[in-house]
Amino acid sequence: MNTNKYDIVVVGAGPAGSMAAMSAAAAGAKVCLLERKPVAGAPVRCGEGIGHKGLTLTLEPRPEWIKAEITRARMVSPSGIEVGIGNPGKAWILDREKMDADLVQDAVKHGADYFPSTPVITAEKLPNGLYRCMAKNEKHPEFIASCLILADGVESRLARNFGWNTALRPHDIETCAFARVRSADIKPDCCVFHTGSAAAPGGYVWIFPRSKGMANVGLGIIGSRCTPGLPKKLLLEFIARRFPDSEVTDVHCGGVPVGRWIRPLVKKGVMLVGDAARQVGAINGAGIAYSLYAGKTAGAIAAKSIRADGSANHRMLREYHKQWAKRFGKQQDRSFALKEFILSAGDRFLDDIAKSLSKEDPEKLNYLRVFTRTFASRPKLLWKAFWLFR
Repeated sequence: MNTNKYDIVVVGAGPAGSMAAMSAAAAGAKVCLLERKPVAGAPVRCGEGIGHKGLTLTLEPRPEWIKAEITRARMVSPSGIEVGIGNPGKAWILDREKMDADLVQDAVKHGADYFPSTPVITAEKLPNGLYRCMAKNEKHPEFIASCLILADGVESRLARNFGWNTALRPHDIETCAFARVRSADIKPDCCVFHTGSAAAPGGYVWIFPRSKGMANVGLGIIGSRCTPGLPKKLLLEFIARRFPDSEVTDVHCGGVPVGRWIRPLVKKGVMLVGDAARQVGAINGAGIAYSLYAGKTAGAIAAKSIRADGSANHRMLREYHKQWAKRFGKQQDRSFALKEFILSAGDRFLDDIAKSLSKEDPEKLNYLRVFTRTFASRPKLLWKAFWLFR
C-alpha cells in the first residue's frame, strides 16, 4: 500500500482547510491537503459576501477576488416595508471559485502536497499515537500524520470517529438554495435582504450583486420549518416574482450551520476548523472570515506543536481552542442567542422594526444603529441585549 507520511494532514480544501495547510507549511511542517472534489470550492455554496474587517484580519484582498464593492443595503420586512441602509460599512462580494483556487495554490507554493479527488472514507488513531486517514484514491489510499485538521464542512463526518457529536438539531441548520441570476434590474453596489415566513421561514432571502446585471440570489430556511424541496421551490418563485425576465443558472442546494460552535475544538491530536467546527454566525450564516482566521490559527499552532521526533504536543494544540474562544467565541454565542430570540419573535416583530426604521435617514443608518434602535424602543428586549453583551 502506498502510504504518505506527514506531520499534519488537513482534510478539506475550503477556506479553512487551505489556510490551515498554508499556515502550517509556511511554518516548516510537512503537510498535505486532501480534497474530495476535483476542484476546491465548486459549486459555490454561499452568497460570497464578506466585510472588509473580516477579510483583512487574515488576508490582504486581491483585486482579482473582488467581484463587487457594496456601498448600500436594503432590508424588506415580511409585509414589504423597505429600509435603506446607506452606510453598511465597507464590504465586498467575492469570486469564491477564484479565491479558493488561489488559496490552494498558496498552500502548495509554501510546500503543502495537494490531493484533489481524494475523499477520506475514514480516519482513526493508531496504537502508536499517529493518525491514519483512508481515502478513495487508487494511487494514494492512506495518509498518516501526527496531527489531523478536519475542515470537512457542515457534514463533518470524520469528527464523529474521534468522539465529537456533530449532529445538528433541525433548529441549528439552515437548508439553503442558491442561484446565479442575470437581470437588468440588479444594481451593482446594493445588497438586498427579504425577511418573513412567506419568503424564507426562519431565515431570509439575499440578493448579492456580483456585477451590473448579475447577482447571487439565495435563501435559507431553518431546518425545523423546512420540508423536502421547499428551499428550491421558494427560491425559484422569488426569482420569478422579483426578476421576471431573468436568466437563472447554477441552481444548487446546501446546508449552513447556525448552532453553537463545537466545544472542545481540539481532542488529542485532532483539530476542527470552519463549518466542521460550526464557526458560522448564527444570525446571518456568514462564515468565510471565521474560517480564514480559524484555519490560519490552527495551522500555525499545529506546526509549532510538532516535536523534533515528529510527534505532536497535544497540550500545545489546545492553544487553538483558547485563542478562538477569546477572539470570537463570545461573539458567536451572542449571535446564537439573538438567533433564538428572533426565531421566537415572528413576522410582526420584524415589521415593527421596519416601520420604526423606515422613518430614518438611510444615509445615517448602519447595521449598529439598526440593532440599537431595535432594542432601545423595547425596554424588555434592551435588558435581554444587555445581558447578552455584558
